[in-house]
Amino acid sequence: MKWSDHAQRVDLRAATAAVCVVLVWSTSFSFARDAVQQMGPWTFRFYSTLAGFMTVLPFVRRSWLEVLQLQAATRQRVLWAVTINGTMVSSLNILALAYYPATTVLTLMYTMPAFAGAMEAVRLGRWSWGGVLATGAALSGVLLYVGGAPAGGALLIVLNAALWAVGTLLSARTGQPCRPSTLVTVQMLIAFLCSIPLLALAGGQGESLPPWQGRGNVLALLYVGVLNGPVVFGLWYVAIQGLGPVRAASFTLGVPVVGALAAVLAFGETLDWWQAAGIGLVVLGMALRLRGVAAPANGATR
Repeated sequence: MKWSDHAQRVDLRAATAAVCVVLVWSTSFSFARDAVQQMGPWTFRFYSTLAGFMTVLPFVRRSWLEVLQLQAATRQRVLWAVTINGTMVSSLNILALAYYPATTVLTLMYTMPAFAGAMEAVRLGRWSWGGVLATGAALSGVLLYVGGAPAGGALLIVLNAALWAVGTLLSARTGQPCRPSTLVTVQMLIAFLCSIPLLALAGGQGESLPPWQGRGNVLALLYVGVLNGPVVFGLWYVAIQGLGPVRAASFTLGVPVVGALAAVLAFGETLDWWQAAGIGLVVLGMALRLRGVAAPANGATR
């Protein structure tokens, strides 16, 4: 059965996939943070990527051949999208967790829907002052949340969120012929190859190798490398293809809230009142921004 034969079921499946993505992304930062701080960001990145790559290894040849058969322009978008999402953005997230609490990284990273909505509004010519104010509210919430945190590091994470928005929009433009399983397999292949040089960087910074020095670290590697790797990104590409990039991104509005609650209740992080207010402003601002962007009638961007 061809991928296109499932078109009549794609909306329900995409919405379900998006909800599952939110649940995983809400907790993955907290799972990863302690292990990142114990093992070092580059050691954690290499071994978590290795764990994810091993799960898709049987499908690498088939997926790579499928990508090579795409038209040149589509193939270029695919390779850029999976490299941005799986290598650039993911690596910077791991690095950020070495210096910031999980709730801070969550709040900064999930300004992504605001950036995705704004970029799509500009592309479609549907920009408005309301959109400007909504985006301003979201970014004001970020500033309120981070408070006295180093401005340079916070700005880097926000720029990473903008980069993720670019990867999300590119993913939507790959079209239905490229299956989510193919996207995620090629993404993990590129991410693993790019993570190999990190071993030298990890050794140069005195990070311990190998990292099996506690059950918690192993669980974090598997959670981030497998569940938050090929599994969640496979679901994410299903959501993007079925709902379109802006609608799929709107589901992630709940990630900072759910993630903050999980970090406080399950992982012992603290959340002050101004941080809670900042998260509220982020979610409100992004919700207003996304509400003002009209998505295509069938929910997909070609």
